[in-house]
Amino acid sequence: MATRTLTTKYDPIFAQYGRPIPAAYLRALGYKESGLNAADSSGAMGLLSIEPVVMEAYNERHGTSYVRSQLTDPAINVTIVADHLKYIAGRYAKHPSKNMKMDWSNPEFVRLLTAGWNSGHSEAAGVGYMASWLEAHHLPVTHDNIFKYAATAGGTKYLQNTAKQLWQRAVVDLYYAQPDAPARGGGGILAIAATGFVVWGVYTLWTRRSRA
Repeated sequence: MATRTLTTKYDPIFAQYGRPIPAAYLRALGYKESGLNAADSSGAMGLLSIEPVVMEAYNERHGTSYVRSQLTDPAINVTIVADHLKYIAGRYAKHPSKNMKMDWSNPEFVRLLTAGWNSGHSEAAGVGYMASWLEAHHLPVTHDNIFKYAATAGGTKYLQNTAKQLWQRAVVDLYYAQPDAPARGGGGILAIAATGFVVWGVYTLWTRRSRA
């Protein structure tokens, strides 16, 4: 995939307030949501386009009292969105499917996380519910399957919206087009669970050069 470099103007804020979400992903999401315009107030608010329900959920989880007008502050905006994405990923991790485990080199995980952000993540009718349905029917938990079976399984209408499906894929494609994004497909990081050590290095470099 050709590299598409976006402005890194907000990277210091992503690095400070966006953990553990990669800056490359927040950059891509911000571009697709607002054009990386922190002052955007055309509907959802700010750099990453926060809906009021996301702000309210953050306030409830953390005992804060942010109001809508504060969401154009990039630091506050990124803090709330990163926390929300981390919360979604934590809910996903309870599922057995590998695509529901946090792995930023796995396009399916990134698409499913983006779907949770953009179309709903809940276990009632969102991505979580659809993942359980697919698992129960011995079907792969993939972004395409979530949308393919949402109507049959009773998933939310937002998971039956082709425009949203395409938008989510566009976010993920843009993420992987960033120069600091990991290579698709994983393999660059070998985790040795028995010891807790992580081996970084030559394979990642080789993978990226082989894809150039």
